[in-house]
Amino acid sequence: MPSVPVKSDELFAAWAKGQFKPVYLFTGQEDFLIVEAVQRANAHRLSAESLDINRDRLDADDVSAGEIIQASQTVPFAAPYRVVEVRNTHRLTSDEQKILAEALPQFLATTQLILIWGKEWRRDDAERPLVKAVMQAGTAVIFWPMFPDQAARWLLQRAKRYQKTLTPDAASWLVQEVGEGLRRLDQELEKASAYVGGRPDITREDLEACFGYQKALSPYEWLAAVRQKKSALSMRALRQLLEEDEEPLKLLAMATGSLRDWIEAKENPEAARRSFGRRDERLSQDLERRPMEELLEGMSYCVEAHQSIKSGKETPPIALTLLTLRLCGLPTITASAGPPLRNSRFHLAGDGVDLAADLHVGFRMLFSLPSRLER
Repeated sequence: MPSVPVKSDELFAAWAKGQFKPVYLFTGQEDFLIVEAVQRANAHRLSAESLDINRDRLDADDVSAGEIIQASQTVPFAAPYRVVEVRNTHRLTSDEQKILAEALPQFLATTQLILIWGKEWRRDDAERPLVKAVMQAGTAVIFWPMFPDQAARWLLQRAKRYQKTLTPDAASWLVQEVGEGLRRLDQELEKASAYVGGRPDITREDLEACFGYQKALSPYEWLAAVRQKKSALSMRALRQLLEEDEEPLKLLAMATGSLRDWIEAKENPEAARRSFGRRDERLSQDLERRPMEELLEGMSYCVEAHQSIKSGKETPPIALTLLTLRLCGLPTITASAGPPLRNSRFHLAGDGVDLAADLHVGFRMLFSLPSRLER
């Protein structure tokens, strides 16, 4: 049994050989691949007819370890396997994780258990009793974000799912335009497939012709833009996440957790290399531009945002707007004066500061969010 989590390409290589384990723990930032892996595991274990009656989809926010154990010890109905998916497994308390870990060896051989960690992976997570138990009974898999060349190769293979052929030049261009996030890449590829119709190949010209519509966004892309102090990009990303019904309090919790990780990485670069693995170089470059005092101040901003939401002082979208701007290095800003006018100044705690036009536009967009987001 592996003593450390494996990478997603190792998982898919094993599956291609028909090598499946009874227990998996999926974690990592590339949530598109996690969704795909869950779908593939379901398709391998369950027929279309038995999917509805032999699959339990649970969330650790709502269930206890005992309920997960009970579901995993249920005999499948008129089928060889039963699949139990548990999301946000990291939110189980330490005691409940231990209870689940101790029960894993007694699970029925007819149960396929898939634990989705639901949090950015850290090296010390591998020391948790539940994770150790998973790696004894099955496999833990980390779905790392891809580098540009890997994402381009993934696109070439992904095009086959749409019965199309994508040229290497087109794949590289698309990655350059939208980044390495697979969900966004797949949406652009699907759009281009519809655009070319019955033609079997997709060229760069085809992608350029239909490029630019709204794309789904991962919260990690928002956090990466914040970490890199890309203010306008951060604002646009936040607006899109809110319009896609991402829960504001979840985004705030992710921002707080990321700040904590960045502070730890700043304090101990060697530990960061062990914890963050292949992302360390990218992370280190971003954190070089942020002094420790700024990161610690960022944590206080997160606390203030939480308090302003809890007290009703700000709506969640406005609190996140202000937090995003502050984490991108802007001065203390309040919303008491309402949205700023072009060529005017924000209401600042201190001296007024003129902001760039793109930030002005982004801020105005968030002040004009539909009322359904102000909850």
